[in-house]
Amino acid sequence: MSTVADSLGLALQLVAGADAELLGIVGLSLRVSLSACLLGAGVGLWLGAWLAVARFRGVGGVVWLLNTLLALPSVVVGLSVYLLLSRAGPLGSLGILFTPTAMVVAQSVLVVPLIAALTRRLVLDALAEGGEQLQSLGAGPLQRALLMLVHERLAVLTVLLTAFGRAISEVGAVMIVGGNIDGVTRVMTTAIALETSKGDLPLALALGLVLLGVVGIVNLGIALLQARAATATTPDLAPAARPGHHGPPREPVSPPRTDPGPDLLRLDAAGLRFGQVHALQPTSLNVRRGESLALIGPNGAGKTSLLRLLHGLLPPTTGRRMAVPLQPEGRAPVAAMLFQRPFLLHLSAERNVLLGLLLQGVPAAERPARCDEALRRVGLQGLGARDARSLSGGQQQRLALARAWALRPDILFLDEPTASLDPGAKREVEALIADVAAAGVTLVMSTHNLGQVKRLASRVLYLEAGRVAVDLPAPGFFAADLPADAAAFLRGERPWAG
Repeated sequence: MSTVADSLGLALQLVAGADAELLGIVGLSLRVSLSACLLGAGVGLWLGAWLAVARFRGVGGVVWLLNTLLALPSVVVGLSVYLLLSRAGPLGSLGILFTPTAMVVAQSVLVVPLIAALTRRLVLDALAEGGEQLQSLGAGPLQRALLMLVHERLAVLTVLLTAFGRAISEVGAVMIVGGNIDGVTRVMTTAIALETSKGDLPLALALGLVLLGVVGIVNLGIALLQARAATATTPDLAPAARPGHHGPPREPVSPPRTDPGPDLLRLDAAGLRFGQVHALQPTSLNVRRGESLALIGPNGAGKTSLLRLLHGLLPPTTGRRMAVPLQPEGRAPVAAMLFQRPFLLHLSAERNVLLGLLLQGVPAAERPARCDEALRRVGLQGLGARDARSLSGGQQQRLALARAWALRPDILFLDEPTASLDPGAKREVEALIADVAAAGVTLVMSTHNLGQVKRLASRVLYLEAGRVAVDLPAPGFFAADLPADAAAFLRGERPWAG
């Protein structure tokens, strides 16, 4: 039998027999690396989330430095920490050199850049999907970034696993600051190096097997969690109606109000420019309380830009946007928005609604009742405990409407709210939107559905090339002698690209 085979057999015996020396080394390795990852997570997750949304002069240099530190050799980290903790160093009075604490410090310094860089990338990708919708709910930049860590918690676990693998497998830093003292600071990697140099292959192989086993078990756990999450969030394609659940009303939509009140919003020569592109020419208009305003026009006409400008998601590059205080309340109007594809956090339906109330500063005592009422009004009572991502497309849009409705908005913005829904779900959501309008809420809706405009709008704005070309009451718009471009649009003769 070969030396390697003999050594491997003895190594397996050490593992199977739970050798005391082996267990001591493994236990210390786990304690040091887990502590370093927890400490590194506390710093790295926050730093990565902050860098994802930070806007200050020099932020690019900070990100460059962070990415550079990813390639920092562990022996350099060990040397730096050694100089800090040595008797002549600035932290020498702590007396922690050649202790497990020094090893935790060194490994933390190693994993913080890794955790921060991966977290920043993770948050940026998540914000691209749903950051604007969280902003619509009232979340500030750092709040949005931290909420994305909650939303992507399984991905965060993967980041931490990567950091744990880096920490537990490195040898240079812990060798320098720990000294590889038997029974005090000897961990798996330093013991493997030492025992191999001494020719004690069985113990070195046993430690190597345990190291692989630890990382493999953690990977398996993450994979099982991800598989479970994927199963739990598979959209429910069954009909919405369930025992005890009758779905939202499907009555014909009521005609929109034609007697709007005072102004809620004003644009004064407000325009939007992205680089050299004029997305919206300087525009002046008023949005009045109680009206239902539809924005229509060809693709690229500026509908989405105008909608986001009115909502305040985009600041005007020229002119100004003004929210007019409500009278007699004397407060700023509350705004909410329903997007074409709602972004829902990986939380229960109920918690998604409660989150909006929390971000808007609604007192904790009021939130449960307002959440229950909103879910009931959209026909999702009894589904509050379900994972929001497991609901069908129509149910998700109704949940997004419940989240907006719970805020008791004075004005509701809608961006193609039914474009991605099947006909049945489209009727349900449209009926709910009509209910919102009937309650006195101002609607501002971007849509390509002219039938929807006729059913829901009291006023129509036709946009062309980033400017408002027509602004008429809805009945007059469809009967008026319109400009050639608008008339061609109504006849369906305009090309897709505006």
